[in-house]
Amino acid sequence: MSDGAVNDKGEQIMMGMTSLHNTLTGWFIRVAAPRPSTRQSAQGRLLDAEELCMFHQALHTAYRVFANQHPEWTQRGFDASFLHEDAAALLMVYWAADGAAQPALTGMDLARVWERKYGMLLCGADRVTQVARLAGAANVLLTALNRRRSGG
Repeated sequence: MSDGAVNDKGEQIMMGMTSLHNTLTGWFIRVAAPRPSTRQSAQGRLLDAEELCMFHQALHTAYRVFANQHPEWTQRGFDASFLHEDAAALLMVYWAADGAAQPALTGMDLARVWERKYGMLLCGADRVTQVARLAGAANVLLTALNRRRSGG
């Protein structure tokens, strides 16, 4: 074997290791990146302790209404932990917005968050059907949350 072949093989190994290092480093940075505080909406407005407490109470009440009407979805992962972990940022932006600045949040928005987490378990038409059904059910949660947000 000539020295050129060894160098080429050594370079291939180094390039492979560098590529693996870059891939793993990129994955680690995405996984370990700090999440926004649960007190802070995506628009950057901090909720004070009272607003945060009101948000969590309203979400809890809205979830109870939703769970009573749609227990099948709580068994499919659209449960309290999903709302507090996966959908929290979206719900808090909605909660923290003032009046006309309030973003339009729909059941389909929440269903899409659920789909990103659980949709890979479904295929084709079933996936579309389930997301559409969940969007309708999630509107129950949003209606109850909006009622609490409006002081009702």
